[in-house]
Amino acid sequence: MLRTSLLHWLPRRPYSSALYITGDKAKEQYAPLVPYLDFQSKLSDLEKLQRNLKLRRYQLDFEQLKNQWDLYRSMQLRKRDIEARRVELKEQINKSKCEDEIKQLKMQATLARDDLKNLKESSYAVADKFVAGTFLAIPNELHERTPAEHEQVLHERSSSRNASPIGEEWLEKYDSTSFYMTEDAAFMDLFLPMNCAGVLQDAGFLLFSNPDFARSVLVEAARVDPNSIYLINEEVDLEHKLNLLHLCGGGSMLSFLGYLTKLSVFPTALPLRLVAIGKQYFYDKTQTSAVQMLGASQQGPEAVQIFDETVELYKKFYDQMELSYRLVQVPAHRLEASEAMRVDVEVYSPRSKNFMAVGNVCYYSDFTSKRIAFNYHEGKVQKFPHLVSGTVLKAANLIEVLLQNGICYKDLKFLNR
Repeated sequence: MLRTSLLHWLPRRPYSSALYITGDKAKEQYAPLVPYLDFQSKLSDLEKLQRNLKLRRYQLDFEQLKNQWDLYRSMQLRKRDIEARRVELKEQINKSKCEDEIKQLKMQATLARDDLKNLKESSYAVADKFVAGTFLAIPNELHERTPAEHEQVLHERSSSRNASPIGEEWLEKYDSTSFYMTEDAAFMDLFLPMNCAGVLQDAGFLLFSNPDFARSVLVEAARVDPNSIYLINEEVDLEHKLNLLHLCGGGSMLSFLGYLTKLSVFPTALPLRLVAIGKQYFYDKTQTSAVQMLGASQQGPEAVQIFDETVELYKKFYDQMELSYRLVQVPAHRLEASEAMRVDVEVYSPRSKNFMAVGNVCYYSDFTSKRIAFNYHEGKVQKFPHLVSGTVLKAANLIEVLLQNGICYKDLKFLNR
């Protein structure tokens, strides 16, 4: 694995949204994406939203949210009233035969136009503060199967294997973000992801090859912390450019989102089942080879079915190894903001005497689809697919545990068939 510290990275900068760009900024910034802002779904039941925030232990000023929403809504209603008044005045001018009356109506129309212009100018700051600063920060709704407080072990498999660790020299570590693999570790890093993707392909998943890079607009849409992944130096004016380039790796969910962004599909094209092999790069975590899956369906129940089928495929893959592992349903407070439900794959590490995560599968409902404008139509009604995505395998983490259990490449018979 290459040391990503050799890449140009840039100092942190004040946050400014690349996903939602107001009209005053549009003169200087190109808006590659306009997210679907579902105010009705998010804000119609404030008590439900407050329960969601409480279960997630999510830091969001609820009173400020309500005040900003009231102000934003009042300005939108005011703009709508002025625009309706302008239409009414235009119709009256066209019907009137009296020149004095027409003169008066035109004066009123001019005042209405100026009022609308002034209101639009003042509304940009309100919209930016509310939509970009608060509304888009609201987390996804929780799925009913997500535990409120404690994790739930859904499946556990124990191994009686008792062997001494091997292959420490096969992992040449330099720091938390960089190390080299040699000998058996290198073989496992190559063939484990191939076998893993093959398990999903046999179940009907389509193999993809994804890019290693993603723009800031996708990072924000996916609710990924931009400070957790590398920012590439494009030698641009950082102070004014919002949609920057990030190194994420072709084995991440972000690398799939570029394909789906602003994609409009026929309902018959769904469900989608996709899988990709690639790297995952993080700013402060170990980079790794990975296998990433993504599923999309029209409705939530179909997506949950894909979620459950994927969990069964995880069992099929990890049952091939003589390891102790378990599948854990993650509680609400451990979910990422974009996740409605998640199951983690954890393998037992003899060295740390604890379980460590090597994979996951997440249900996102239509939360991410709305933010990237991935849609389909039923008649004239625009709808948004429900997404499932997860890292089936983080090879670096798994290989480390395999070596701790004394398992070398030749012991993995399913790789030598």
